[in-house]
Amino acid sequence: MRLLSSLTLWVFVIGTGFILGAGLYETLVVVPFWAANAPQSLMDGNPVLRVPIRSGQVFWPVVTPGLGIVALAAFLTSFGMPQKEMIWRLAATGLFLLMTIATLAYFSPSIINMVEHHGAGRSRDALAAGAKMWVALNWLRIAMVAASLGMGLRALTLPTA
Repeated sequence: MRLLSSLTLWVFVIGTGFILGAGLYETLVVVPFWAANAPQSLMDGNPVLRVPIRSGQVFWPVVTPGLGIVALAAFLTSFGMPQKEMIWRLAATGLFLLMTIATLAYFSPSIINMVEHHGAGRSRDALAAGAKMWVALNWLRIAMVAASLGMGLRALTLPTA
């Protein structure tokens, strides 16, 4: 059981680091192309929209739920660990699971409506406000992933009993 618990935590930490890097890249490089000049930048025919559409269809739908499953496994295998390690593991994986739920419930549908469906019939003002809100909340999501990574690393650095 200790091996499985250790393995799930290692995979969680590596995956969280990976997803943090991808999220930072997307937020700093890709998102400004469509969010900085919304709603004009979200109009049909903008060739730059192919990048977020492609990542939204290929990368994130696989990585987010996949790492969510790993986080759930690491969460469930935390019980029975020494108390300090268990607390850090539960905090790291629990926060990541909350972020995964928020991503699937809000971030994914919102970005699909804004980018793939070019606003989904929303007014120009509502679309511009929605893009600003999405970007602001996305920074909160990145902070949650970074905190999860930090807590997971802390759990890994605790001495084994």
